[in-house]
Amino acid sequence: MKRKLKIIGLFCLAVDIVLFFVSKILFIIATVLILLAAIGGEALLVLNALYKRTNHWKNQFLFEKNFISGRGYRDNLTRNLDIVNLGSNPAKYGLFYENVRGQNWATGSQGLEMDFEILKYFHSYLKEGGIVLIPIMPFTAISQYIKTKKGYWDDSYYIRFAKILDPSQTRQLPNGSKLLRKVKYPLIFDPLLIRYLFADVPTDNSLEITEQTMSAVEIEHDADRWIEGWKKEFDAAAVIDFVIDGKYIPYREESVSVLRQIVEYCKERNLKPILLTIPMSEYLAKKFNADFRQKMVYDFVEELNIDGVMFLDYMFDSRFDNPSLYNGSFFLNLKGRKLFSSQLMKDLGLLI
Repeated sequence: MKRKLKIIGLFCLAVDIVLFFVSKILFIIATVLILLAAIGGEALLVLNALYKRTNHWKNQFLFEKNFISGRGYRDNLTRNLDIVNLGSNPAKYGLFYENVRGQNWATGSQGLEMDFEILKYFHSYLKEGGIVLIPIMPFTAISQYIKTKKGYWDDSYYIRFAKILDPSQTRQLPNGSKLLRKVKYPLIFDPLLIRYLFADVPTDNSLEITEQTMSAVEIEHDADRWIEGWKKEFDAAAVIDFVIDGKYIPYREESVSVLRQIVEYCKERNLKPILLTIPMSEYLAKKFNADFRQKMVYDFVEELNIDGVMFLDYMFDSRFDNPSLYNGSFFLNLKGRKLFSSQLMKDLGLLI
C-alpha cells in the first residue's frame, strides 16, 4: 500500500510540475483528477453534484422551467393552456405570455423533429382547441440540411431534450441511453468539466435584457455575422444560392413532411396549429431580397398545402423592425418581445 501511494505521489508531483508552468487551471484540474483516481468513485460523485450547481451546467437548461414536469404529481401544475409555441431561438426570444395561459416551448437551437417530440410529450396540458404556434423562419425550409453537418446535432444538442422528454422518447434519440446517463453524471463523461468548479461562467440573463446593447455600426456587423454564419452552416457561397441551388430540394421536402405531421397531430387532438413568422430588425431584414423571401418563406408555406391552417406573417413587419426592440439584429429584447407578443395575442383574439 505504501509503495502504491509513493508511486501515485511521485506521478502527481511530476505531472503537476509540468502543468504548473503551462497553466495554473490545468495544474489544479490535473491534481484533483489524479487524487480522485487514487481516492475512488465516491469523491467523483460528490464533484459531479457540485458541478451540476454551476452556471455552466444550469445555463444549458434554463428553458426547463417553461415546461410542465410529467414525472410525478404536483399540485401546482399549470393545465388547460390557451397557447404554446414550438421553435428555436427566434421563438425563444420572440414570444412572451402574460394575461393568457401560455408557455414558450422553444429551447434554443431546436429542429423540427424536436419540435414534434416536445409536442408529443406535453400536448395534453393544452386545453381543448388550444393554439400551437409553429414558427417559420428564414431557413426553416431547408433546416433539415443541418443533419449533414458533423458536430451540429451531437450529444450537446440532444442532451437538452433528454432533460425534459420522457425517457422512452430520449432512448430513441441518437445515443439516447447514453444521454440519460450523461444528464445524471456529466462530470464522469467529461472530467475536464471540473474546471468550472474553479472558474465558473456568468449566469445567462439574455432573456432579461430590455434594451438594445449595440451601436448602429455593431448592429450592422451583427447582421452580417448572421448571414455569414448561415452561409457556412448551409454550405452556400452567397445568399442567392439558397434560392437556386438544387442540393437543398430533398431537405426542403423533408421539412415539409415533418411540418405536415406536426399539423396533423394537432388536428387529430383538436388543437389549433397556426404558422407564423417572427419579426427581425430592419438591419437584418434588408439582407433578404424579394426572391429569397418568396422562395424560402412564402413558397414554402404554400408547399405545405395545409387546408384551414392560419398563417400570420410578421417577419418583415415595419411595426417591429425598429432596432431598439432588439438586442443585436435578430432577437427581440424583453421590451420588443412584450410588444410583439401583445399584438400577436390581440390578433389571435386572446387579448382585447
